Amino acid sequence: MDGRSKWIGRIAALGFALAAWPAAHAQPVTKFVVGGPPGGLFDVALRAVMPELERALGGSVVIEYKPGAGGAVALEFLRSAKPDATTVGMINVSAAANESIIRNKAYKLMDDFEPVGLYLYPTNVLIANPGIPGDGVKGLVATLKARGSANYASGGVGSPGQLSGEMFKAQTGMPVTHVPYKGAPPAVLAVMTGEVAFMFATASSAIGQITGGKVRALAVTTDERLAQLPDVPTMAEAGYPEMKVSDWAGFVVPKGTPLEARDRLNAAIKTAFTDPAAQERLRKATFVPARKPLGPDEFGAFLKSEIDKWAKVVRDANITQ
Repeated sequence: MDGRSKWIGRIAALGFALAAWPAAHAQPVTKFVVGGPPGGLFDVALRAVMPELERALGGSVVIEYKPGAGGAVALEFLRSAKPDATTVGMINVSAAANESIIRNKAYKLMDDFEPVGLYLYPTNVLIANPGIPGDGVKGLVATLKARGSANYASGGVGSPGQLSGEMFKAQTGMPVTHVPYKGAPPAVLAVMTGEVAFMFATASSAIGQITGGKVRALAVTTDERLAQLPDVPTMAEAGYPEMKVSDWAGFVVPKGTPLEARDRLNAAIKTAFTDPAAQERLRKATFVPARKPLGPDEFGAFLKSEIDKWAKVVRDANITQ
């Protein structure tokens, strides 16, 4: 082979090597499938911990949005993913309630997915239209009882807002009707305009309207007051100690994902969510980081208890999709 042929051969070999290098050295990508839109509850939470999450996972994080049916669309998508811990679903209380609400869905939460862990608690707040007279939660109840009928909003059937609303209705005896919207933003807008009287909103979706005086914040459903709303009482302080509707945020993967892979994933996500800088950003976004995150086994047991708990609420309130 002459010198020119050798040179061409070396260039060709270098080209093949460079073409193969990205595949061989590509950073791993973990896809998080969420049952909501950009700017929604899951999106805000994941973006608050994105730097720490990518560092802990050793690669890139991609958020895939699959809104619809209270998270059921996202879980149906996740069910068909490869069980290798690279596609992860983020779920909340709606996933447990949907086990009783959507009877013909293509999956069962405890049969088709493996638990990874729980690391976060969103804060829900009871907001009302400013034009409704009466002081506090009891004033709202008295006013709406006197009216004889009213509507309340939520971000959709089976959402934490509806579950809270139906529990509130049962405890107070208010004659109210649920009006579902396609997500939290239009539901909050309905409260602002007076289209509905009130709703239980995630604090992250309503904090701007609360601080801007567009809606009234009457109480939070958590055990402690929210730092951003120090003057807003808890439901217990407002006179309704049984109104405990704690939303939560956890992760699952497709059935068949090995336990050791789930343990590694749990360790990485836990590292991200317990990072001090990430926790500060989460708190500013109105989330409450779990004091004691749950691992795969603990989260699995928790999911079973949540399914049973909400089955009774769904049955009593006759919630259907």
